[in-house]
Amino acid sequence: MSEFNSKFIKYLCLLLFLKGCAYFNTFYNAEEHFETAERIRIENLGNQIPSRAIQEYAKAIEKSDKVLLEFSDSRYVTEAKLLKGKAHFFRREYDSAVTIFNQLKEEDDIFYQQQSKYWLALCKWKDLRPQPAINDLNELIQEIDDKNFLSIIYLSLGEIYLGIDDSLNAYENFNNGAKISSNRNLREQVYYQIAEISFKQNDYSKALESYNKVLSNTISIARIQDSNLKIVQIYRLTGDLERSAAKIQELIINEDFNSIKSDLDLELTKIELSRGKINFAIENLDRIGQDYPNTKTAIEAYYLLSDIYLTSPNIDYEKTKFFMNEAMKQNSNSSFKSLIIKKRDDVEMLIKLDSSLGEIDQSKKAENLFITGQILAFNLASYKESKEYFENIINNHSKSNYFQQSVFALYVINKKIMNDDSKLYKNKILEEFPNSDFAKYIINNDNLDINHSPSELLRKAEDLRQKDVIGSIALYKKVLSEDKLTQSSKIAAYYLGMYYDYEIPKLIAQSTIINSLRDNIPIVNKLKKL
Repeated sequence: MSEFNSKFIKYLCLLLFLKGCAYFNTFYNAEEHFETAERIRIENLGNQIPSRAIQEYAKAIEKSDKVLLEFSDSRYVTEAKLLKGKAHFFRREYDSAVTIFNQLKEEDDIFYQQQSKYWLALCKWKDLRPQPAINDLNELIQEIDDKNFLSIIYLSLGEIYLGIDDSLNAYENFNNGAKISSNRNLREQVYYQIAEISFKQNDYSKALESYNKVLSNTISIARIQDSNLKIVQIYRLTGDLERSAAKIQELIINEDFNSIKSDLDLELTKIELSRGKINFAIENLDRIGQDYPNTKTAIEAYYLLSDIYLTSPNIDYEKTKFFMNEAMKQNSNSSFKSLIIKKRDDVEMLIKLDSSLGEIDQSKKAENLFITGQILAFNLASYKESKEYFENIINNHSKSNYFQQSVFALYVINKKIMNDDSKLYKNKILEEFPNSDFAKYIINNDNLDINHSPSELLRKAEDLRQKDVIGSIALYKKVLSEDKLTQSSKIAAYYLGMYYDYEIPKLIAQSTIINSLRDNIPIVNKLKKL
C-alpha cells in the first residue's frame, strides 16, 4: 500500500471517529439538559414547573434537533426523538409532542412503539380526554413486562382518575404501582398520591403511613416540607395535640423548614384553639396575619378569626366582617377567599338584622329572629348559635307564624348535630301539628307508620276526579279544611280555583242555552234541520 493511501485511510478513520464523537457528545448534551430539567421538576413536585426546568427542556429540544438534522444517519436519532417528545410534553407543547410520538409509533423497535403509546395517552389526558387516555393505558398494560414501566403506567392512571374525582380507582392504581416499583423516585410519587387521597378522605392512619413512606423515598424539598406539615396536621386532627406540638417545635428550629415557618406557626395556634384557649388563639391569629402579609397563611388566619366571631360566646358580626375584609385584602390566592365570598353577603345581612332588632315592633321580631337563625344554621353551619334564635321564638313568640317553622328547624338542627333533643321537637310536631308538611316530612323521612291526613285526602280526591267530580270537589274542600298551609292544600286550592273559574261558567252557559232552546221550539226544529 502506498504512503498516500495509508495516510488517507488514517485521516478517514480519524474523521469518522470525530464525527462519531460529535453526534455522541451532542446527544449526551441533550440527555444532560433533560436530566437536569427532570431533577428540578421532581424537586418541585406539587408546584408549577420552575422556569429553569422549562429552559433546560428547551435546551434538550435544541440539542436533540441538532442530532436529527446534522446526524440523521446516527444510531441516536430514535433516542433523540423520544427525548425531544418528552421535553415538549413537559413544556406543555402537546401538539409538537404528538407529532413526534406518532413518528415513533411507526418504528420497528417494540420499545419505542410502547413508549409512544404511553406518551400519546398522556397527551390525550392533557387534551381533556381522560377516558380515551385511560382506555389506551389499560390496553398498554397488557403488553408490558417491565415492572418499572408498569409502575409508571399505574401512576399515570392514578393521576388521571384523581383528576376526574374517582378516588377509588385512583387509589387502586397508585397502590398497584407502589407494589411493583423498584424506582425510588417513582415510589415516592405513588406514596404521595396515596397519602393525599387518604388525607382528603379523612383516613388519617393510612395517610400518616404513606407520608412517612414519602419521606423515606423523596429527594424533593417541597415534598419533604409538605409531608412533614401534613403529619403535624394529622396528629392535631386525631387529637394527639402533644405530639403535634412537639413535631412543630422540632421542625421550626430546622433551617430547611424556614419556607413553611408561617404554616407551622399557624398550626401551633390551631393546637391552642383546639385546647379551648380562644383569647390566646385570637391574639396569635391576628399576629400571624400581620407577620406574614400577602400569604395564604395570613388569609387562613384572618378567616379563622372571622369564624371565631361567628361562634358563641364571641359572636360579633362586625368583627367577622372586619377580618373577612382583611383576608380579602391579601395579595395572594387561597380557597379561603372563595369561602369568604360565599359568606360575606350573609354576614352583611346578619349585621342589618342585629342592628334593627331593637327598633322593630313585637310583631316583626319573630321574623327577624327566624331569618337570623336560618342564615346561621343553613348558610353558615353555625348550628349551636342558630338554636338560640329559634328557641327565642318558641319561648316568646308562640302565636307567631314562625313558631311551627322554628320547631321544625330545631328538629333538623339537633338531628344534624346528633343531639337527642331532636326527638323532643319531632314529637312536638307530630302531636301538635299532625297535618303540617313538617309532619309529612318526618313521617316519610323516618318511615313512620302514621297517616298524614291532607296527603291521603288529596290522593283520594285525585283518584275520584275522573269518576265523580262532585265527590272529588267535596274531598278537595276537606283537604283545605285540614290545614290551609300545606302543599296538599295548595294543590287542592289550585284545582278548586280552576274548577270554579272555568268549569262552573261553562256549565252555566250550557244550561242557559238548553233552557233557551226548550222555550223556543221553532228554533229547535230549525236547528235540527241544519
